Amino acid sequence: MDISIYRKSRGTDTTNQFSSKHPHEHKLAAFIYYINRMITLPITEKSKKEEWKTILAIARNNGYPINIINNLRKKTDNQETKKPIISHNKST
Repeated sequence: MDISIYRKSRGTDTTNQFSSKHPHEHKLAAFIYYINRMITLPITEKSKKEEWKTILAIARNNGYPINIINNLRKKTDNQETKKPIISHNKST
């Protein structure tokens, strides 16, 4: 069974405009969520590529410089690789 990311047809590409007066952290929060969801869900590489294209399209449609979104992805990727692996096996 393949898992994919579902998006409603309406409002998919709506987020705070980059030019808005909202704090920078608030404007990037949606993209951090989208990227984290893409990385952590057990979806296929094909689905990840499609989701990344969608994230970049949302960014472009709302006036975000693509390099900011690419940097967010690199930062999130690095955080994921640094997470410790937790074992639930009890040794007795």
